[in-house]
Amino acid sequence: MNVGPDVSTAAPPAYGLLGTIAWTALGIALWFMAQVLILYGFAAWKELSEPGTVVSLSQLATDGTALAIAVILAAPVWIGVVAYAARLRGWSARGYLALIPARRGEILFGIACLAPLLIAFDLLTLAFGRDVVPPFMRDSYLAAKGYGSLPLFFIAVVIVGPIAEEIAFRGFMFRGLSTTWLGVGGTLAVTSGLWAAMHIQYDLLVVGQIFVIGVVLGWLRWASDSTLLTTLLHMLANLGAILEAMILVEWSS
Repeated sequence: MNVGPDVSTAAPPAYGLLGTIAWTALGIALWFMAQVLILYGFAAWKELSEPGTVVSLSQLATDGTALAIAVILAAPVWIGVVAYAARLRGWSARGYLALIPARRGEILFGIACLAPLLIAFDLLTLAFGRDVVPPFMRDSYLAAKGYGSLPLFFIAVVIVGPIAEEIAFRGFMFRGLSTTWLGVGGTLAVTSGLWAAMHIQYDLLVVGQIFVIGVVLGWLRWASDSTLLTTLLHMLANLGAILEAMILVEWSS
């Protein structure tokens, strides 16, 4: 693996602590607002298409179709903010966000790191007497299946979500924070903590697992200089979660 510096000596300095936090906060705020507006639009459309139906945002919290549409349409807003910030700093978006193809050996090593961890988490979940598939994932899958929108749900969860999150956390935030007094270790903790905290749809056990996964992905991002590597691994992890939900739902129906 390439563990050397991933910033050219001729490149402008990355955003510092305050700049990175400010741009990250702006990206998250606009992304969140876009999702809320999309969900409101979806609710209004559903009420018009089904007279007498009243839809609240809480009802849409596990509606796989609504969530998929919100994720797919809002992701470009978040990505656009951090890409614009990178260009404003004098970088190319590709360079600042570390959108560099990973080597085959790095991909295999990443899978070898992540796969046993995910299996261990499943075994831990079973040891606690809990379902491997969280209720949120199961309910969202069932809702998407009911509306015939499973392909859309797959695209949102397996492709679009990981791309947006990796670009924001392991791309933009990692670049800016790792050059500050936080260093690589502090940056892994901050980015993983914020990433895990955003998954409020899950309980503390799952959020804790997400934090650990974030640390592993962040370390792989540092070691490989490639956010594309962590994006691929994130996609594979989410694909596994979707397949588990599918097996649970289809076998129990």
